[in-house]
Amino acid sequence: MEKKVLIVEDEPDVGEYLKTVLETEGYLTFLSDDAGKAFETVKEVRPDLICLDIMMPRESGISFYIRLKKNDLLRGIPVVIVSGAIHLGEFDFRAYVPDTSIAPPEQYIEKPIVVEAFLKTVEELTAAGDSAKTRE
Repeated sequence: MEKKVLIVEDEPDVGEYLKTVLETEGYLTFLSDDAGKAFETVKEVRPDLICLDIMMPRESGISFYIRLKKNDLLRGIPVVIVSGAIHLGEFDFRAYVPDTSIAPPEQYIEKPIVVEAFLKTVEELTAAGDSAKTRE
């Protein structure tokens, strides 16, 4: 069965790029440029992984992440933060989310994306089988 990945990215070029990379590797992808719409997609599709940008218009990726992790049915979906606003080893998740009951994302990937590392991360997290579907 195809693994489902939701890409939440407001930059059309980046979103389409990630979508193409993942589809070439056999993933079923869903793309949203708005965090509010993406949350509805999560509830409907129950993806195996979410690739989430932090800097989004209207609702930030951090706000989306908090809502996701506070939802009992959806909190188990792994999240990869994909952003140009972070630098590996320098992003302080707790500065944005001081609530220690909310676990940090499974992984951070900075832009520009190194395709091989991105695909390896996606493969590892979707292979874990830790999607919200398994807890219904």
